[in-house]
Amino acid sequence: MTKKIALYNNKGGVAKTTSIINLAYSMQKTGKKILVVDCDTQENCFSFFMTAQNVNSILPTEYENINHTTWARYIDITSEDTAVYDYILFDLPPAMTDEVKQIIRHCGMVYVPTMLGEFEIQGLERVTVEIAKQNARLGGIFVTMYQKQNDAKLLQEFRSALQTRLMQTVIPYSRTVRESQKAGLPIEAYFVEKKVPRNGSSWKIVNAYEGLSTEIMNR
Repeated sequence: MTKKIALYNNKGGVAKTTSIINLAYSMQKTGKKILVVDCDTQENCFSFFMTAQNVNSILPTEYENINHTTWARYIDITSEDTAVYDYILFDLPPAMTDEVKQIIRHCGMVYVPTMLGEFEIQGLERVTVEIAKQNARLGGIFVTMYQKQNDAKLLQEFRSALQTRLMQTVIPYSRTVRESQKAGLPIEAYFVEKKVPRNGSSWKIVNAYEGLSTEIMNR
């Protein structure tokens, strides 16, 4: 049965699109067939996966088990077309418009990426309340761009406040994220191309996204 998952936060700059890209890559490595739906008007995720101009509603990527599209194209896709996917991942914009509410209701399951900060918890409460209003489930909240030397105490506070809503996996900050996106590659594929040693600290972010994808697939 196809599982539809949205990544949403009403705050921008929390690595939502980065997470969609790398979650899709990690999931497809396990043999899952993934459809990525870019719902943001900026279409950063759609542009990242674009391999060629195509008038079809569902477009291929250079990865056999990942296809992609936009929300405008997705709404014309039949249920038979989407039934072949194990997961459909929706990259939502940082706003709560009527269209975003519609997409959240369509998915029924939402994961919320967040940075650590003094005011983030209050913002997260508003996000989770809005998700509930749309009769959708909160799959979990996960921390991105974590820097242990600065964020360890805040992470403890988040775990205390959010309890089981905060996922175990934490995505570390990595300077190579921007480089991989500029190269048009998921982080792991970029490291493989650049022959970055697997035993180095750079691979922590790859391991984290693999852990996050496993956590999501097991929920």
